[in-house]
Amino acid sequence: MKWLCALLLAANLILWGYNSLQTKPVSTRANAQINADKVKLVASLPVIVVNRPSPTPLPEVITPISAPTATPNSIPTPSPTPIPKTTVCMRWSGTGQEQSDTMRQRLKSLGLASSEANISGKVWVYIPPQTDLELANRKAQQLSSQGVQDYYVINNGGRWQNAISLGVFSSREGAERRLNELKNQGVKSAVVRERDDSPSHTVFTLRKISPEQQQKLEKLNSQLKGAQLQTSNCS
Repeated sequence: MKWLCALLLAANLILWGYNSLQTKPVSTRANAQINADKVKLVASLPVIVVNRPSPTPLPEVITPISAPTATPNSIPTPSPTPIPKTTVCMRWSGTGQEQSDTMRQRLKSLGLASSEANISGKVWVYIPPQTDLELANRKAQQLSSQGVQDYYVINNGGRWQNAISLGVFSSREGAERRLNELKNQGVKSAVVRERDDSPSHTVFTLRKISPEQQQKLEKLNSQLKGAQLQTSNCS
């Protein structure tokens, strides 16, 4: 009896499996249409939008650019050529033998060689002799206060003793020009003389005088009234 029941049960299972395989599946769309009346609308929930803060940008890091290292110049810089000292030629002249002797001694003390020439002045600008040496020196001080620098008190015991020489010139034109300059400075007693017995003057010619030597000569010249120092042509 038991085995009959088991046999019937197995037959039913086989039949059911066969029928399941033969049944076509209902499409999802059909199921949706069949069950459309069972769909219920649900109220839509509000959408919450969350505003997230924008991220803070990181500061830009600027990398410093190092200056290019200067490449040392391999070429040696030539040393500057020394500038040679300039030299000049000069003429130094004085009035009378006494002053010429003094100038000769000063040049010797400086170790300066010179050539000499005695020139008889054709035209002489001067102040006539004073009665004594004291008056001549007072007159010389007056000339100095008037701005006259080139003068010389003659004190050699000769004919022109106590006269004041204001320049010896080779031409009348040069003497007249000097006389006009003296008048503009307030000197009224100066005169011009053209005679052979006017005092001669010695001219010292110096060559290759350095700037330092020129300064020393200018200092000496300022100490001798009536002496004249000037640059000349070296030819």
